[in-house]
Amino acid sequence: MCYQSLYCQALRQLWLKAPGRAGRRMMDAPGRTPLHWLRAFAELLDQSACSRQGAEASLEQGLDALIQIWAEQRRADRSVYWIGNGGSAALVSHLAQDLLNKGKVRSRTFNDAPLITCMSNDYGYREVFKRPLLTLAREGDALMAVSSSGMSENIVEAAQAALDAGLTLVTLSAFSPDNHLRGLPAALSFHTPTKNYGHAELAHEALLHSALDCFERSSAQ
Repeated sequence: MCYQSLYCQALRQLWLKAPGRAGRRMMDAPGRTPLHWLRAFAELLDQSACSRQGAEASLEQGLDALIQIWAEQRRADRSVYWIGNGGSAALVSHLAQDLLNKGKVRSRTFNDAPLITCMSNDYGYREVFKRPLLTLAREGDALMAVSSSGMSENIVEAAQAALDAGLTLVTLSAFSPDNHLRGLPAALSFHTPTKNYGHAELAHEALLHSALDCFERSSAQ
């Protein structure tokens, strides 16, 4: 299956070779050794959940649906916008450029420093993404909103604004399954059950890369 990259298979093999300890204990102390961290991460990928319009879906169904969203955006010459804070900001910058370069989709972030300081200074940080999104986006565009906690006000506000403006919303979060970002009626919502930032950020990147690599491959056929 396309999503089972050699990378993920290798991580899964590390997990299968783990000493006889419960996976839950390993996730509670993921940093005991680097190898334990990787083994715990491999399990987390399998435990990541997905919902479509609020209804539970398999991870495979969710990733297939994400590919279809990107394909529709390209077919209709629409745009995909990406938002995230901190490590998630670095992640969305990476994936946004990959979607543009490899997927040939109009794709951009709002991570330019002058833009961030302008929006923050004039309107406050909670509107740092919402303001430029509402100016640039058009009905039918898509927003990829990534937040480990799912509780960042600037991410949640921009995501809600995207829904109100008729954009297709895709969210990726971790930490509590009841976080505010996951609670929005997104077209797709991915959740990774961890409170470890490294695990959350890497899981989000792995999920997005798996879909993007398959999207690029199908586009080349």
